[in-house]
Amino acid sequence: MTSKWILAIFSIVMMTVVSCGTANVNKLFGTKDESYASLLQQAQFAYDSGDFSLAEELANKAYSRSENNGDAGVLLGSIYLSQAGIDIFQLVGKLSALSSSSSSGSSSSDTCKSSSTNQSAGNLLSELSCKLLSLSEADKDALGANQTFSGLTAIGVPSVYIPNEVTDTLRAKVSVLSALDKGIRKLCPFINRASVLSQSVDERHTSATICPDHTSTAFNSPRAHISFALLHLVEALVFQQGVLVDGVSTATSSRTGVSGISSKMSAVSTTSAADITKLAAASVDFATVLGKVFDTDNTKSQITLALNGLIMVSQSFEVAGVPSSVTSVITSQLTKLKQTASAIPGGDTDSTKQSKALSGQINEAYAKSLAQKINSTCGSGGPGCNAEQKTNLCASYSTITEGMDPTKKPTLTITCP
Repeated sequence: MTSKWILAIFSIVMMTVVSCGTANVNKLFGTKDESYASLLQQAQFAYDSGDFSLAEELANKAYSRSENNGDAGVLLGSIYLSQAGIDIFQLVGKLSALSSSSSSGSSSSDTCKSSSTNQSAGNLLSELSCKLLSLSEADKDALGANQTFSGLTAIGVPSVYIPNEVTDTLRAKVSVLSALDKGIRKLCPFINRASVLSQSVDERHTSATICPDHTSTAFNSPRAHISFALLHLVEALVFQQGVLVDGVSTATSSRTGVSGISSKMSAVSTTSAADITKLAAASVDFATVLGKVFDTDNTKSQITLALNGLIMVSQSFEVAGVPSSVTSVITSQLTKLKQTASAIPGGDTDSTKQSKALSGQINEAYAKSLAQKINSTCGSGGPGCNAEQKTNLCASYSTITEGMDPTKKPTLTITCP
């Protein structure tokens, strides 16, 4: 991926169809002309000067002038990305860099690099999320809430961070999501129904009230799809941090999620029957936590909407003709998820199975750690487990490995009840 392509994509997203030329800026803002073209031109000048509030006001005025307002929608998409604190050039550059490192197998060493060598969607996107986003404590408080589980408290986990369901109220409380949501709603009417929105479970896309079909209007459709993709990419990265609050980077987190629980369980002593009972009880609660964090049956869960967002990114980029050298970090992983999902039995929808496959990818390291603990405790040479302890430990193992690629499931050396 050359810098030429990154620059081209950046220019496509930022450019409006209105040519500002050498117009006098003072004269432009002093005009009483509130035609669509004039308002859009004024909004572009305000955006270029860094006045995002004025740019938003003017672009929204232009947007309300006509249904043929896709160019105003694209500009609003860029404005809301900026209000979310996202530098578009940096975003596309890092996406391209990850695509390149993913395909070459190269890696970097920093606090944002996953400690795992597994180049899965979960690990790669956690790295991108860490590099691009710095959520405030208030944002994290809105994204999730601490809950207590007696079995986990007994092993030193006093509370566990559980991501909240995604609602309009949640989006309004998280500043980044609030800005992104505005851009997504403005652009949605201009997005391809058959190739993109038909694959979505997001009610913002499926509601004719929120997302009326204006795809017959004439404007530069590729720019709308690129902006739509970038908005959804950042939103998916926010949800990534909600799901993996303590696993996005190698830095220490003040909140305990699945990564912290896994570490605590690995450290539990199993020298006595009481210790093993404590471990087994913790494993039951761990399974409960996993069901809450990776709530794949809920179309409003953060894991489901993170995956849905990545699908919107992939499909929107494809419609816009963005080269695979930029998008392969996402498209290649979605292909793997679809392959894994196809092997998951049951009557779940394709989107639910893909969400389970994503959670299975994320949980690979935790499943391996749990399997090692079960084998060393209950297997040959270990202190041994009674039937009830085995039942609890095996149930937790079954939950954590749901959706995993069968070829990557760690092996238990014991026979589960």
